[in-house]
Amino acid sequence: MEKERILYGTDELLIMSTGLIDRESYQSLYHLYQPVIGVKALAMYQTLWSELKPGKMKSNYMSHSALCEMLDYSINELTDCLFRLEAIGLVRTYKTKDERLTQYVYQLRVPLAPHTFLNDGLLSSFLFYKVGEVRFKQLQGRFTIDPLPAGIIEVTKDFNEVFDVKGVNHMAFTQKNYEKPDRAKIEINYTFDMEIVKKLTNFPVGFFTKKLDETITKLAYVSQIDEETMAEMLKEYFVHEAYLPLSEQEKRDGCRQMVLQLKKKQTRHRKVKSDETVKAEIGDLHDVTVMEEAHPHQYVSTLRKTPQLSKSDEQLIIDLVDTLGLAPSVINALFYYCIEVKKQTRLSENYVMRIATSWKTAGYLNAKDALEQEATQDALIEKKQQKRENVQQRTTVGSRRKDKTELPKWLEDEAKEQRTYDQKRKQELEASVPDDAELVKLLNELKEKG
Repeated sequence: MEKERILYGTDELLIMSTGLIDRESYQSLYHLYQPVIGVKALAMYQTLWSELKPGKMKSNYMSHSALCEMLDYSINELTDCLFRLEAIGLVRTYKTKDERLTQYVYQLRVPLAPHTFLNDGLLSSFLFYKVGEVRFKQLQGRFTIDPLPAGIIEVTKDFNEVFDVKGVNHMAFTQKNYEKPDRAKIEINYTFDMEIVKKLTNFPVGFFTKKLDETITKLAYVSQIDEETMAEMLKEYFVHEAYLPLSEQEKRDGCRQMVLQLKKKQTRHRKVKSDETVKAEIGDLHDVTVMEEAHPHQYVSTLRKTPQLSKSDEQLIIDLVDTLGLAPSVINALFYYCIEVKKQTRLSENYVMRIATSWKTAGYLNAKDALEQEATQDALIEKKQQKRENVQQRTTVGSRRKDKTELPKWLEDEAKEQRTYDQKRKQELEASVPDDAELVKLLNELKEKG
C-alpha cells in the first residue's frame, strides 16, 4: 500500500458503482455520514454518482481537472474530500500507471443502513464526537422504531355510521349514472401479471402506481413482452431513476421510450418470439373476423408486407392503445382503412391520430362497426362533393355561353382585324430574317472589311 498519493489534474478517472442508493441510504447519508465527512465531501460523493451514465453502472473517462472545475475545488481540496470518502467506506480507489499517464478507478459504495452505522463502534463514536450527546440521541431516536402499545384495537368509524345514505336521492346512485359508456371500454385479453414484475424489479415502495401498472400492461401487450423481459428492461432503464422523485407522467413516458428502444437492442428471446409471430398465418386481411382476432403487431406487419413492425408504426400503436384507448380490433381496422381504403402508404402521425380521435369520439367498439360506418360517411361525402362539382360545372358552362351570345358585333370585327394585322406583321418579320446562305455571305463580307 502506498504511503503517499498525489493527484494531478491530468490524471484520468473512471467511476463505477456496485449498487443503488435507496431512500434509507439517503437518510443515512445526510444525517449520519455528513456530520463526519463534511459538506464538501458529500457534494463530491453526489457528483460522482451523477457522472454515471444513464442505465449504466460506470461513467466515461474524465480528468481530475474537469472534476475540480465541476465542483469548484482546488486539487488539494479534491484530494482531501476523496480521502475522507475512502476512509468512511463510501469510495474504494484503484490505480494503474504506465509511461504515458496515470488512471484511477473510483468504486462508489452504498452507505450503510442507519442501524448498522449506529451499531458500529468506531463510526458511532466518531459521530458522537462530531455532533455531541444531544444531537446523537436525537439521531438514535430518529432511526429507532418504537413498538406499538400492547392491547391496541381499531376504533375507526364506518362510512354508514357517519353519513346518512338513506336520505340521499336514490337516482344519484343508480348504475346508469355511474356506469361508464361502452365506448370507454377496451376488451383486451391481458395475460400479463404485474405482481411478477414488481417482485423481480424490487423497486422502492411507491414507484409503481395504478396508472403506471396499466401503462406497463398495455405496453407489454402491444410489444408482446413477458414478465421476465419487462422486469429486466425496467431495471436497466430505471437503474437510478427509480430512486428519484419522478412524477407519474415522467415514469409513464420513460416506459414508452424504453419499449421503443427495444427494437434497437433485442434480446435473443425477443428475436425468437418475433420470428414465430412472423411465421404465423393470419388469413384474409380484408376479413373483419381476422381484424378482430389478430394482434396489431401481427396484422399491421402483414398488411405492410414487412417481417417486423417499423418504429413509427409501433409508436402509433402504443399511442392508440395507451393514450386513446382504442381496442386492438379497431386499431387493425384503422390501419386497414388508411392503407387499403385511403391508399396512404406513408402514414403521418397527425393523419392517423386525427382519424383515430374521430373514431374514438364516434365510439366504435369493433372493426366491423368502424369500417361500415366510415364507408357510409365516405359515400355521403363523395355524393356531396359530386353534387357540388356538378353545380359548379353547370354554372361555369352557362356563364361561358352567356358571355359568347352577348359579345357585340363591333368587338368581334375589331378582334378579327387585329388577328389579321398580327398575322401579316409576323410574315413580314419572318421574311426579313436572312436564311443560312445569306448569313454565310454576310459573315464573309464582315471578315473582308475587317
